[in-house]
Amino acid sequence: MKINSSIRAIYKELHELHKLLEARVKEAFEGSKRKQWFFLCRIKEEESFALKLETGRVADPTAMEDFFACTLVVENRSSISEALKVVEEICDTVSRRPPEEGKTHKSPDEFCFDDLRLYVKLKASDQLPPTPLDDIIFEIQIKTFLQHAWSIATHDLVYKGQNVDWGRARVAYQIKAMLEHAEISVERVDAMAESSLLAVTDEKIRTLKAVIDWLRNTWEGEWLPKDMVRLADNILAMCQAINVELDDIIECVRLDTEAGQGAALHDLTPFAVVLRSLYGHHRDKLEKYLRAERGRFRIFFADDPELSQKITSLPGARPEKFVFIKQP
Repeated sequence: MKINSSIRAIYKELHELHKLLEARVKEAFEGSKRKQWFFLCRIKEEESFALKLETGRVADPTAMEDFFACTLVVENRSSISEALKVVEEICDTVSRRPPEEGKTHKSPDEFCFDDLRLYVKLKASDQLPPTPLDDIIFEIQIKTFLQHAWSIATHDLVYKGQNVDWGRARVAYQIKAMLEHAEISVERVDAMAESSLLAVTDEKIRTLKAVIDWLRNTWEGEWLPKDMVRLADNILAMCQAINVELDDIIECVRLDTEAGQGAALHDLTPFAVVLRSLYGHHRDKLEKYLRAERGRFRIFFADDPELSQKITSLPGARPEKFVFIKQP
């Protein structure tokens, strides 16, 4: 594209200044945002800069508010308020679009772009002298992962490209409508789950809930992982492999705990406690499984050197049936 030399000169000067701004903004947000959020930055390309000037919407070419723009991507809409707090810690907000929360310019039958955009300046530092970076207004978009996915997948279909096509744009906005419905479902999942249509369960979920409830009633919270579903699933998989019922597990751990073992052994993980109780009360079934040709579940021994020694020296035990960590 042919670009006027005066525009090129303005762009070059702005680009150099905004590269410095980019470095400061990245450092600030990467140190403050949640680890699972994405933070993306971009400086407008020269051709895009020139085309935007030609729209006539930019009063001052040296103060284009989205010359430098960022996107903060969060899990879902319930995280947006926390993202706003992060922005407020780092920046002073000059304006926002939409200007008020809870209001939109869209009619109910429209699904055009209206993600939250903030126009901000970096907060001045009390410990550093003023710099030209302090006066630059730049854009921060706050999006959910679904909004971000839509913008990446359909950006050229809707906004830019070599051609324009009504059908392609129509499909892009139909997708946005579907994703908006998905956003609502994610945000209101707890309320929707109480619907009479969804007030059902299957045997697997019922059993997993029973294991999780038992774990929480047997161990203090500090001994349990954040991922309770994975722990419960691991215990059930071991039960199924060895051919014992969940009630058998609960009973043998209870008996061991009353004897000062079981859940009273704080140097063992809950999974290791279950395994030790299985060995103590259902040894024949455990050893039968370890010797059998069938079965793919690998029993993990790590916290209990004594039990690990007994298992690894078991005559006929198949090495592919267990995994253990050698003690240093």
